[in-house]
Amino acid sequence: MGLIRFLAASEQQVEMAPTGSTAEQLWLLGGIALSLTAAGLVALAATRGRHRGP
Repeated sequence: MGLIRFLAASEQQVEMAPTGSTAEQLWLLGGIALSLTAAGLVALAATRGRHRGP
């Protein structure tokens, strides 16, 4: 019965939360870009010096 209840609830109208100003959205976008760049640099540093062959 849980799945049927979930499907019935998912058919209801969902309202998105109001977003902030353009400046706030740009700050958030910049934060995401910075975190993805940092994750990429960590991945590169972790794979540095590893050899692919035996």
